[in-house]
Amino acid sequence: MKKALLTFCLLLGTTAAQQGPATTSTLTGIRLTPGAIRVTDAGATRELGQYLNTLAKDQGSGCQTSEYLVWDDPDLAEQISDDLASAFQARKLVFKTLSEEEEEEAYSLSFLLTQSPNRFVGMLFMDSESVVLGWCHLKAAAQQAAPAAPAVPATQPRPAAPTSASQQAGQQSGSAPRPGHYRGELVGDFKGNAISFQVAADGKIISNVQMTGYWRCSDSLSNTTYKTNPRLVSTYGAMPGTVPVKGGLFSAEAKQPYLLWDVSGRFVSPTTAQGTFMVQSNDCTSYKLTFTATRQ
Repeated sequence: MKKALLTFCLLLGTTAAQQGPATTSTLTGIRLTPGAIRVTDAGATRELGQYLNTLAKDQGSGCQTSEYLVWDDPDLAEQISDDLASAFQARKLVFKTLSEEEEEEAYSLSFLLTQSPNRFVGMLFMDSESVVLGWCHLKAAAQQAAPAAPAVPATQPRPAAPTSASQQAGQQSGSAPRPGHYRGELVGDFKGNAISFQVAADGKIISNVQMTGYWRCSDSLSNTTYKTNPRLVSTYGAMPGTVPVKGGLFSAEAKQPYLLWDVSGRFVSPTTAQGTFMVQSNDCTSYKLTFTATRQ
């Protein structure tokens, strides 16, 4: 693992390896300690990605999407650790240590995060030059069995699966929404990404959920771990089916062969909704993005 981290850090010197400053994790949605740089170059992250895949296999799964971050100021190590711990607690991510190593001027920690039904494995490395964080979203059991190559579905989309009242019981109730068209910015990756949807006249159904903008795709169908290349989401941004609204809360998933959409949130006022949205296929993902949408 130490060799993988050395390779990772050496390759960070190239401009192509760096996407730029990162304020929010595209994988977990948590805010990052200032100074983070997201690394997207497949060559720079290959060995670290292989290590994450090994952690994933130990959990009986595989990496679905990955993210790699580096802080080039080692003095931030303690703050980064504290910020991550606070963010995990706030997001109700259950933390479990998988392994821990400490050498002269170097420390590494491998861990598992759980927030049903989502699981993540990660690795945090600190030395005298930098702090590196790599983590990946584990595949669900059904996704592991899916074929590698995506295909355009020939069947009609199935309705979005509603979330039961018991599932929503843990959330604070929202406001009864006013009917109409809602639109807002999707935050967490590309600037300019947006979401729009329609609230029915009775305020109990959301329809026409649509993401516009860019998502990230892998370089090839044979390697779906590194989803870094920007592509227009196009028609894949349109979530099929409808989303029920109960007590001002909404949450639903929709599935087609090799495609998954997920949206959830709360109407914080009769004309404003806040929530998260994600669309993904075998080789592309928008990551989980946050939004505040207002009635137009």
